[in-house]
Amino acid sequence: MNYMIWNARGTGAPSFPALVRDLKNHYQLKFIAILETRCAKEMSSRRASQLGFTNMELIDCEGYSGGIWCLWDEDTGKATVIERHHQFMHIQVAMPTGPSWHFTIVYASPNVAARRVIWEHLTRLAGGMQGPWLIGGDLNGTLLHCERRSTATFQSSVDRDFIRWVDAHDLMDVGFAGPEFTWKRGNSEARLDRCLANEQWFNAFPNGSVTHLPFFKSDHRPLLVRLSTKEGLVRPNRPFRFIAAWALHENFDGFVKQSWQSNVPWTQNIAQFSDACSVWNKEVFRHTEKRKKHLLRRLDGLSRAISQHGMMAKYEDLQQALWKDLEDVLLQESLIWAQKARAE
Repeated sequence: MNYMIWNARGTGAPSFPALVRDLKNHYQLKFIAILETRCAKEMSSRRASQLGFTNMELIDCEGYSGGIWCLWDEDTGKATVIERHHQFMHIQVAMPTGPSWHFTIVYASPNVAARRVIWEHLTRLAGGMQGPWLIGGDLNGTLLHCERRSTATFQSSVDRDFIRWVDAHDLMDVGFAGPEFTWKRGNSEARLDRCLANEQWFNAFPNGSVTHLPFFKSDHRPLLVRLSTKEGLVRPNRPFRFIAAWALHENFDGFVKQSWQSNVPWTQNIAQFSDACSVWNKEVFRHTEKRKKHLLRRLDGLSRAISQHGMMAKYEDLQQALWKDLEDVLLQESLIWAQKARAE
């Protein structure tokens, strides 16, 4: 079963729902926690309902900062929110099969004083904790010198507070696969996002793992948490119909001009044009899915290159161009989803 935690730094982009739905399908997500939502209270429920999950619990942002959304599907099991705070959400998960466990999703404030408060709250939680416990999110702190690369001094008092809290409660880093740093801004990068767990969690989920995914618009990488390492991808077959998203494809206008014939009867023209659309849909438009996969692979490769060599101007320009192309593809998919919803 796969979970994701992501400091998305905003949920307002038109392509954001399509991106989350695509991440859900690609990584077979049953649960996602989205941090720093930056969504007004009156809009949050409507926006979150577009992301493709059946259940949600939302903590609204304060002004333009913070915000935690947790969304999950029914077959995840029963997820019960035990405690809510503007910097964390504490949930008990009763899985359909397997042990129940505690899951604390954290968005530690960038404000030093506010960030110290969260360790006090989590210390109280730890005092009454029984059973497996996983803490994950943007903890805004590092445990080792090698987890920061910048001109700033490593062990600020905030990091020392974080280290003391982890040690005091016998928590262990779950570790990760993928690029080392989860956050990057300018020449600074750090592993600010992570998962920690107690011994009972490691015993309950011996194959549990965390993967650092590529950057998607945000300057934080999503964390993919796997309680099982099995993967797969289900692809439903879709019958042909006229798809409104075709109009967003850069080649569609030219295709229409080439395919529509004014010198034949209307009914014959419609039939021929429909057949041509079927071929174009198969040979050109459906390549959008391949294009999306290609863009995701390029973003992943670029992410690794940036981790190794730092953010160069050519990398930054390429990253912006790839994000723009991916956003165009996702907008096409959003239109397809909207058309399908109206048809149903």
